Amino acid sequence: MQRLTRIGVSTTRIGASGARKLSSGPSGSLIADPLRPERIAKSQSNSLFPTPRFVSFDLWDTLYTPKKPIPEQYYLISHGEFGLDKLLESIQREFPTVYADMLAKYPNYGKLTTDITSCDQWWLELIVKLYGLPHYSTDSTSRALCERLLTHFSSSEAYELYDDAITVLQTLHNNNVAIIAATNSDDRVYAIMESLGIDKYFSAVYLSYDLGYSKPDRRFYNHIYKQRFLLAKRADPLLDTASYLENVWHIGDHYEKDFVGAIKSGWNGILLDRRKQSVFMQANTIKPISNDCFEGQSCNTLEGDDMVMIANNRVCVSGLRPLIRLFGMGED
Repeated sequence: MQRLTRIGVSTTRIGASGARKLSSGPSGSLIADPLRPERIAKSQSNSLFPTPRFVSFDLWDTLYTPKKPIPEQYYLISHGEFGLDKLLESIQREFPTVYADMLAKYPNYGKLTTDITSCDQWWLELIVKLYGLPHYSTDSTSRALCERLLTHFSSSEAYELYDDAITVLQTLHNNNVAIIAATNSDDRVYAIMESLGIDKYFSAVYLSYDLGYSKPDRRFYNHIYKQRFLLAKRADPLLDTASYLENVWHIGDHYEKDFVGAIKSGWNGILLDRRKQSVFMQANTIKPISNDCFEGQSCNTLEGDDMVMIANNRVCVSGLRPLIRLFGMGED
């Protein structure tokens, strides 16, 4: 099986770098130099684009999703396997608060603190706080529950792929498109990807935990672009920034973190709206909903109701399969 590129003992992990400055036009509209007028015209009149330099995927709720709501999975294990009497309603109510408190006390899953030595330890501390248990370091039952939950949420036992994920990843791979992951998460992602059988498609994984920045921070996207650009430039010394960014794409389900974050960093953005709840899927005319995102206010639905083309190579899709049409690729 093809393995993800690793540095030391982990998948590609890069430190943070400075942000590339983008200029803005009147009224705060984004003016990012590869999104030139001729590209805008193309995006509004044609659904096909050149083969991407790379396609970057968000993971959670883009490629995979929890099989059951997270609090319900906690309850099924703690009550069903360990006999704890904490109610599901209590877990649903308290989990967000405990999670927020842990992040406030130990930001970025404890990476920069001396009290927490790993992401695993961060989650172990959260679990004993959530259940009000004796500390796992001194109590065997607490330790067993913590390890069971940690193992569960690091595998396909907790998550499942969307039914279009493998088809699209395989098609991009067959067409020699570099595939990377870009996600706000800790390093449990590697185990989850391997358990789901998708790690073999990815040439690199970029985590907020490793970079020290989270989407939609431009530094997150700029770091990825700079590293990938340097790699491409080794093979093509004449390659320039604008030409490279014209064919760089990111897709994810979160409007601000994935779509706007990528666009404001000079990338081409694809919003994944599986439930068709966004303004793009529900209206024929787009009204500006982010001053930094849109210059035009009209869009056309091309080749069906599963893909809406937006000005400046910005796209909204209701599933992953439209990517195959977007880049003129056939499923093998």
